[in-house]
Amino acid sequence: MGYPAKILLATDLSARSDRAQDRAFSLMRQYDSELIVLHVLESLNANNSIKRIPFLPFYDLNQKAIQKVRHRLIEDMNEYKASASVLIEEGEPYKVIMRVAKEHDCDLIITGTARNEILGRFTLGKTVDRLLEKSEKSLLIVTEKVKNPYGKIVVITDLSEISKKAIKAAVTLFPDKTLVVVYAYSAPRSSAVDNREGYIEQMRLVAHRDLTHFLDTIEMGPDQRARFNKVIEHDSEVNLARKVVQLYDAELIVVGSRLKGIVSHFIFGTRAKRAIASLACDALVVRSNI
Repeated sequence: MGYPAKILLATDLSARSDRAQDRAFSLMRQYDSELIVLHVLESLNANNSIKRIPFLPFYDLNQKAIQKVRHRLIEDMNEYKASASVLIEEGEPYKVIMRVAKEHDCDLIITGTARNEILGRFTLGKTVDRLLEKSEKSLLIVTEKVKNPYGKIVVITDLSEISKKAIKAAVTLFPDKTLVVVYAYSAPRSSAVDNREGYIEQMRLVAHRDLTHFLDTIEMGPDQRARFNKVIEHDSEVNLARKVVQLYDAELIVVGSRLKGIVSHFIFGTRAKRAIASLACDALVVRSNI
């Protein structure tokens, strides 16, 4: 994944989507990308409880909604003093987003989360949930307010080819940033060992060797390798990701994902979506067809 030539911003015009919108325009300028702003209207006729009244002008109602959305998006463009293509379509949001991203050959989809919950937690929402499952395009999920370009970046690896692509994407997209590469290792049957702490420490040395070898297999220059800060701990990927994000006050976490059939598989495993929703930072899901 190189610099994104085309970015698709999927917005529902909510307050949470404003953060994704800010980030999309920031990245557009940073990478000199073409930006497409998409808003999907769910079918008004199908969901309107007064549709039985025959004389109500539903077509006009749809047109008024479209005009209102277009006016709002154009106003936003003026505020950003930037140019972007504006698309307004009707249908199932995640299906429309994937179709538009494919038709316009977009490299990255940017979207926000559904809503805040108690103590700053949030839900991804149905649309983001479906995009994580089915989209062939890499996905940036924005949760935090935009203050500056991303500076504190964490990359999760499980030493797989999928996570290798995530590391390469992070190196390319953020060429002047230190990258915290996080590897959670296991210590099989540690409960059956007399000196458990010593055994876990031995496995840490093995994990360090394996991670170093893994990073050596990635085609990079010495200056790029020098930007890695390795974190190796005996833990699960999800728990370690939470700890590292909090410890380093990370602004972005990068993970790898591949599609198998119609289902996506993350290096986080089956708890991927819940894990992303629990992190107090934005998340870049780098797609791979491996």
